[in-house]
Amino acid sequence: MEKLWNIVHYFVYKAEYKMHLLLGKVNPILYFYRLPFAKRHFQKMNVDPIIEINKSYKNPKSGISIFFSGNLMNALLFFIFIGIDCIYNGVKKEFFIDSIFIIIVIGLISLGVNYFLLFKKDKYLKYFEEFDKMEDHKKKEWAILSLLVFLGIMLFSIGSFVFMISRLNN
Repeated sequence: MEKLWNIVHYFVYKAEYKMHLLLGKVNPILYFYRLPFAKRHFQKMNVDPIIEINKSYKNPKSGISIFFSGNLMNALLFFIFIGIDCIYNGVKKEFFIDSIFIIIVIGLISLGVNYFLLFKKDKYLKYFEEFDKMEDHKKKEWAILSLLVFLGIMLFSIGSFVFMISRLNN
């Protein structure tokens, strides 16, 4: 379970960074850095702002992409637990009216589980090193599996909500 969750986290991180690079090609702010006066300013400082921005995204220890991927992993767990709660409410045919309490509890549980599976003692960094050394065909297989896990969680969450609503309306 831990390895699978870290693999999904790794590919979410990689996908987010690639999305940043792709969107960087059409980002109007980055065109500002290419203007002659901006180029001269940054050359005086001996800095390439585009490279620095990319570094700030790519850093697996404290970069923007790792922040985004960690939050997405929390959201995925949150959707799993919300799905379980929806199924429970649908089977019981009762909806717990104080749902904000349930949402807070589920959010805290998601944070705790992710902490122990990914972030405790920077466990994910060890997995990232292992996954970086993986052969390309294995990476493709795991990337597809990670996408299927992501889509499966979304479908489960939506399906459980539909199940609950249909059971409560009958």
